Amino acid sequence: MEGEICLQANREFSLSKYTEKTKTLSAIPSAEQLRASLEASRSSEARSVIASLFDQDTFVETAAFTKRSFCDYVASDKDLEFEGVITGYGAVEGKLVFAFVQDASRMKGAVDAVHARKIAALYELALRNEAPVIGVFNSNGADIFEGASALAAYGRIMKCVSDAKGVIPQYALVSGPCIGTAAALAAMFDFTVAQKDAPYYVHNPALTGVKDAQKAEICFCGTQEESCGYLRRLVSLLPSSSDQGVTAEECTDDLNRMLGNVTFEGDAALAVSVLSDNGNCIACSADTAPSIYTGFTVIGGVLTGVVASASKHDDGKITAEAARKAARFVSFCDSFSIPLLTLVDSKGLAICPGNEKDSFAASLAALAAAYAASTSPRVTVIIGSAIGAAFPLLGSKALGADLVYAVEDAEIAALTAPAGVAFAFDKLIGADTTREQLEADWKTQVASPVAAASTGEIDDIISTDELRARIASALLMLTAKGTAPLGRL
Repeated sequence: MEGEICLQANREFSLSKYTEKTKTLSAIPSAEQLRASLEASRSSEARSVIASLFDQDTFVETAAFTKRSFCDYVASDKDLEFEGVITGYGAVEGKLVFAFVQDASRMKGAVDAVHARKIAALYELALRNEAPVIGVFNSNGADIFEGASALAAYGRIMKCVSDAKGVIPQYALVSGPCIGTAAALAAMFDFTVAQKDAPYYVHNPALTGVKDAQKAEICFCGTQEESCGYLRRLVSLLPSSSDQGVTAEECTDDLNRMLGNVTFEGDAALAVSVLSDNGNCIACSADTAPSIYTGFTVIGGVLTGVVASASKHDDGKITAEAARKAARFVSFCDSFSIPLLTLVDSKGLAICPGNEKDSFAASLAALAAAYAASTSPRVTVIIGSAIGAAFPLLGSKALGADLVYAVEDAEIAALTAPAGVAFAFDKLIGADTTREQLEADWKTQVASPVAAASTGEIDDIISTDELRARIASALLMLTAKGTAPLGRL
């Protein structure tokens, strides 16, 4: 006991010369003092972000007068300062949304135990009301004077995010510093949006030599206005909770609109836009793994998630990063029962050293597992090539797709025509038989959609002209999947 008293005395003595207070603790502040301090923060960057995110005059703050829990080693002239995170709720495009916004004007948004308690209370409200959460990150880190208590605060916030995963959508906005453990926390959210030049990394690029190392986690990057506008649009499209599900709304476009002789030229974003009701679509993570497009659209009045090969980028070949990007997106759609459309135009797996160093096999396994585990309505259309592993991995019937179509000139095979002929028929090439003839025969006999359909792996062969109408019809039918009573056999 004496040793403990001595240790405490030594600790206080050693710290006193650095933390000596210049004034004594004040009395409990009056309501007027608190309100004046609150009003002083109204013009902060955090308030600007709130104004950009929420419908005008709808944001209501919760636990507005919560003060920081200053330790003995912080000067008491901060005893009127509020906790460095604003929590509350409001409307985004008319939908109820909860948000926590780190406020760098209050102790630089430092995370402490009270910070975590405010966020935990917000999550409890959001889950109870089945409404999404937006987390705005702008903090220089933990309150170092709180030690283990501040570090545990990160864990408590992570637990809240984990418990809400798949129950309500969660959106992260990196508006300022989001570093170290905070970067991992932001990456736990379903969609992470970042403002340009906002520091977002685990370790400083000056130490690692790697700039934009977390780029793969960013769904969209832009100015504050652009980032908030993107989030508003995403929130307006997606369900508020997993219980809400997706039902067909009134179609504002022609359900039977024909596409004519349209050519997508490997542009997945163009294909999705053409298929959408009035071009109503939004891409996710467009700057990451461009050989795979992911995003949301509305087709025939049905909200739909889309995974599409972009063959203008390296023939749409699947990389490790592209596989993880698609797997994460498929899993999100499954959690919220969002129908999934897969457009395939890929010549298989990308061959490059970076893939093998990037857990390629595990990434492909994650993609296959995401599709196989999904119970959402799933429609797949082969709009170009489906070569090698691209055929089974990207929404095949073997992995549980409800309907699989192929356009009339689709190419479906284990190998491309040049590779297939080189592997199997080189010995047949001569004066009477050219390589070009053999490759043409390969496409019409081995790799034709008719050959694939004859195995039962393709439900129908359709023209590009009727692509939208057939997809809309399939989605409308499948949105009732599992709800209709089965008759007796």
